[in-house]
Amino acid sequence: MNRRKCLSVLTLLLVAWVTGADAQTPVGTRPIAEPTTTVDGPAPLETLVAYALANNPRIQAARYHARAMAARVPQAASLPDPQLMTTIFLEEIQTAAGPQEVALSLSQKIPWLGKRAFRGQVAYCDATAAYARVTVAELEVIEQVKRAYFDLYFLQSAIAETERLRPQLENVIAIARTRYETSAPGAGLDSVLQAQVELAKLKTRLVELEEAKARAQARLAGVLHLPPGTQIEPTEQITPSRLAHEAEVLVSLAESCQPELEARQREVSRDRASICLAQRDYWPDVNLGVNWYEIGPHGLSPAANGRDAFSLGIGVNLPIYRNRLDAAVREAQNRTAASSSRYAAERDRVRAEVSALYAEFRQHDRMLGIVESEILPAAEQTLELATESYRNSQTSYQQLIDVYRTLLAYRIELHQHVAARGQAVASLERTVGCSITAARQSRDVEQ
Repeated sequence: MNRRKCLSVLTLLLVAWVTGADAQTPVGTRPIAEPTTTVDGPAPLETLVAYALANNPRIQAARYHARAMAARVPQAASLPDPQLMTTIFLEEIQTAAGPQEVALSLSQKIPWLGKRAFRGQVAYCDATAAYARVTVAELEVIEQVKRAYFDLYFLQSAIAETERLRPQLENVIAIARTRYETSAPGAGLDSVLQAQVELAKLKTRLVELEEAKARAQARLAGVLHLPPGTQIEPTEQITPSRLAHEAEVLVSLAESCQPELEARQREVSRDRASICLAQRDYWPDVNLGVNWYEIGPHGLSPAANGRDAFSLGIGVNLPIYRNRLDAAVREAQNRTAASSSRYAAERDRVRAEVSALYAEFRQHDRMLGIVESEILPAAEQTLELATESYRNSQTSYQQLIDVYRTLLAYRIELHQHVAARGQAVASLERTVGCSITAARQSRDVEQ
């Protein structure tokens, strides 16, 4: 092999090395870092939401996936790689001008007009759908944080209310013992024992609530990507927010704000572009090439000049297999119909869920108002009167303990409605896809 042949081979090896030099250097593959800060003790809901948005692995995975889909857009719209090929003749071809020793060819495939644009559009729609689903993941994680937070708030409030009424039950036991010791009419040892049993039941209820609170803290820590033993505590008070819109307006907002609907719309657009792309395959792609032939100095003709030769080439593929092309178009059309139906089904689901969640919110909001303004004041006054009547032997022990149980149940129910109301708002915000609350109300929930 002569020196010029060696140079041609080395040129190809150099091109291959330069173009593939970065193949072993992946970009963006560094692992997700563990959070450098933590949350412990009492924390407002806004702080926990911000922490979850920054550290939740599901959200991070959705963001990386969206970036990966966005990186497909320039790939899809790009021209295919040009082809560089060298031919080394094992036995030189003799021509009048001289022997052909080496041939180099460079070719470029050019897709038919519109193919690159539609490929880029398909990739772009996939990328925008992926970014819309990042918002979906964020909304779902925010909902999980809020619902877990309100569960924790309810359990903490139930513990506080039980502890708050415990001294009153101990006061009942003291009254029952005094009446028994003074031989008051209708007083007996059974009343003292029953009151002590009631206090023991209260203690077991506290144990149940405390263990349920520990489980709720573990669930919330999981959503926040924190260790299970993290002791997260809700703030002392939660001020209920009111919805800024009625159900019909919320449905309209959901149709324009819900990111999952946007993702479905992008998928419909993607499949419509894929129809146009499949239809472009009926037209051929063009392949342009240039060739160089190295000619040696010793030709068959005595006038051989040994000058190198050049040529241009053009070629097309022949799209003659119509069954395959027709099937590709039918596939794209059916995919478009399927994605359009999925969008319609998702829109119907969102409408129904918004209406159902709004009804749930209204239920807890109205019941919260009744319990807070009407039932609780009357129940507290009833317990005071029943306690005094029992002290004066005008009320039986059973009647007194029933009043006590009723008051405790209503005080816990108050916080249950606060938590359920907040959870309904959180689910509504996730379903609608944007903020739906107005300025906070002035009333505070009494602790």
